[in-house]
Amino acid sequence: MIPRMTTVGTLKNYRYDLNRSNNTMAKSMNKVITRRNFNSYAEDPAMATRCFQLRRSFQRTSSQLTVNESIRRKYDVAWSAMENISQDINTIAKDTGFTSILTGLNDPDGSGRNALGQSMAAKAKSIIQTMNGRYGENYVFAGADHLQVPFTWEPKENEGYIAEPDPKNPDHAAAFQYKIAPNSPEALAGELFTNDPAKADQVAQVNPKYDEAFTNDVLNGVNTDPDAKNDPRFGQYLKPDGTGTNDVVGADGANIIPLENEDYDPNSSFKYLKADGTGTNLESEAHSILHYRGVPVDSMDETDQKKMEYFMKGETKYLDLGLGFKEQNGEAVSSSVFDAALQGIYYLGGTGTEKVMVDMKNSDPPRQVEMELPNNIVSIMSRMSEILLNCRAEDGKWASESEESEFFALAQRFEDQASLVKQRWDEMDTESGFLRDNSELLTDTADSLSQQFMALEDADPAAAITEYMFARYCYDAALKVGNSVLSQSLMDYMNL
Repeated sequence: MIPRMTTVGTLKNYRYDLNRSNNTMAKSMNKVITRRNFNSYAEDPAMATRCFQLRRSFQRTSSQLTVNESIRRKYDVAWSAMENISQDINTIAKDTGFTSILTGLNDPDGSGRNALGQSMAAKAKSIIQTMNGRYGENYVFAGADHLQVPFTWEPKENEGYIAEPDPKNPDHAAAFQYKIAPNSPEALAGELFTNDPAKADQVAQVNPKYDEAFTNDVLNGVNTDPDAKNDPRFGQYLKPDGTGTNDVVGADGANIIPLENEDYDPNSSFKYLKADGTGTNLESEAHSILHYRGVPVDSMDETDQKKMEYFMKGETKYLDLGLGFKEQNGEAVSSSVFDAALQGIYYLGGTGTEKVMVDMKNSDPPRQVEMELPNNIVSIMSRMSEILLNCRAEDGKWASESEESEFFALAQRFEDQASLVKQRWDEMDTESGFLRDNSELLTDTADSLSQQFMALEDADPAAAITEYMFARYCYDAALKVGNSVLSQSLMDYMNL
């Protein structure tokens, strides 16, 4: 059966075909303009799904690369800092902290020991200043808490300091020089101690050179020397003229003095302690104690040691750097992440002190004593500077045999800990190398993923232009054919 050909039907078919040609041309034009094979998921679901997977992998790799680059630069800053410190504690090169130590040990007249002490103290503070360096707004060697300064010098506080001594409080005995006189108004009011000798209990002054056997011989007539009673050994008590007596009261009696408080500590009124152990209320005069994140570096207190152990072994800052991140029981598997927490105290040799046997210099016969030597390289330098500053300014003579022996022991300790610091610097160098290699690997991976999804998404410019030109030709041809197609059919003419 021959279909009926009408103008309306022909026009409808023509318009449909013309719209198809126009849509084809528009799509090819859009491909030329955007240079993409598709612009929506509906255009090519299979290819769009594949591209989504590749882009997700690319974004994850790019994020890992960004983090890796940031940590690598942080390690570069840390490595440079450790390089400077390694030069300061070098045991071979000249003009280093160890050179000052050797000079202090071998200076025949010791004339420069005070100056060497000042130099070593300056080097110790310089090392701490280097360790407090920043990368951006973050402290490099502050572990996971990178917003707080890691190392600080704090004045040594006096544990026996009593801010407001109370004469009625037995726990405040160290703040008072005398014991209160019994039956006095103050004693009846409940006071136990006083610093006023007039209010103190009065006792006979004891003879420090008292010899009981000698005194008994004189009193019993065994010793007939007429001047025996003027001998310093005679008498349990002292008379005002300095000779001895056994009479507590009377014209020939002992000198009456205030009763001393055996618990009295002159330093109890001072908030801080100097390097020599004397008290002061000025922070500038106090002995400086090195702290790491608020904890004394050389403290052997159990609580402080637990905190330090956590800093060096327990505290972590895990980052995903493309090592195959995994979790187990809600925690990251350490082998699948990178720990970026740089603990400054670890790279300076550790914390606390160690008991060692030290040979006493100039001792006859030779003998050893036990001393506690610090593990931290800066604490070693700080203590050695104190010993050098304690030397007599005129001739550099050591303050004591003990300090001289301690200085020699600290010199050996310095060599051992300097070697340990160098070893831990090498560990950092290994980690820095890993970060550089991992950066290159992540860069290559990101480039590969980028090329893959771009090959699927991006159109070939030459092919897109050719496709557009053909679609345009088809559209133009359809317009030209329109005039002949749209003429009235015979049946339409007959209906008229």
